[in-house]
Amino acid sequence: MARLPVVVREMVPEEFRDAFDEVTAATGGTITGGPGSITINTPEMARRRNHLTSYLRYETAFPKRIQELAILTTARAMDCQYIWNAHAPAARSEGVSDALVDAIRDKQPLPAMAADETAIVNFGSEFFENHKVDGKTFQAALDQFGSQYLVELTALMGHYAQTAFFLNAFEVELPADRTEKVLPV
Repeated sequence: MARLPVVVREMVPEEFRDAFDEVTAATGGTITGGPGSITINTPEMARRRNHLTSYLRYETAFPKRIQELAILTTARAMDCQYIWNAHAPAARSEGVSDALVDAIRDKQPLPAMAADETAIVNFGSEFFENHKVDGKTFQAALDQFGSQYLVELTALMGHYAQTAFFLNAFEVELPADRTEKVLPV
C-alpha cells in the first residue's frame, strides 16, 4: 500500500470538492492506484496537472514511439518502477525495439538506433545525469524535432520526472498484473 490512504470525497475540504469530483469522475469517485492516487490529495493541483498530462500524452503530434522512449528514458533515470512498468509495453508496441527497451532497463550499452531515438535518449540521459545538455546534444535534438516538439518533449520528460517523484516518494505499488521485468535498482 502507498504511504497515503485512498482519498474519498468526505476527506476533501468543501472548497475543493468540485475539483475532486472532476478528477475522479471517470473512476467512480476514488483513485486507488498510480500517480493520481497521490495527486488527488490536492484536488485543484491534480485537476490542473491533468490538463498538462492530457496535452503531453494525447494532443501533441510528435511520434508516439519517441514519446514512449522519452518516458522510458525518464523512468530509468528516476528509477521509477511504476512508470517503467506502465510504459515499457507501450514503447514496444509503438515500435521501440526490444533490444533498446531491455538495454535501457538494464543500463547496458545501447543498440544501434534511429537518429530520432538517439537524439531523445542522449538529450534526456545527458540532462538527467548532468542537469544540463551540451550544445552538440541539444543541436542534434533540435535538428530532429524542431523547437516546438523539443520543448514539448522536454516538458514531457520533466512531467514524468515529477510523476516519478510522486510515485517513488509515496511508494505507490506496482499493479499485480505487470508484464515487464522490474528495473534493477
